[in-house]
This record gives sequence, structure tokens and C-alpha cells, in this order.
Amino acid sequence: MYTIIRHYKNHQTGETWTRNVDKTYKTKRNADAAAERFSVVIKPDGKTATAEYSAEVVSA
Repeated sequence: MYTIIRHYKNHQTGETWTRNVDKTYKTKRNADAAAERFSVVIKPDGKTATAEYSAEVVSA
């Protein structure tokens, strides 16, 4: 079983947090696909990142 840990960082305010996703996955392939959908970088002007969401897969 695999689970996902989400990370958030706001580059303007310095706020960061880490949270576990409640859902578990039977295969690493499915967990990796879900983690890709959680990962986002927010660039309002197209150049400077203001916020960043990332995810990593871990064994449950």
C-alpha cells in the first residue's frame, strides 16, 4: 500500500505545510499518477513562482 504526502510552499509569505492524503493506493503506479496531479507551480506572470505544491509517494 502506498500513500501520498503533499507539501506546500508560498514564496511570498514563507508559509509552508505538509499533509498526508487520506487515500491509499494498492500500486506504486497509481500513487505516482495521483502525485503528479497534486504537483503544481503557480506563476501568475509566467516567470516568478509565487506558490508551489509538490507530492511524494511513500509506503504505508
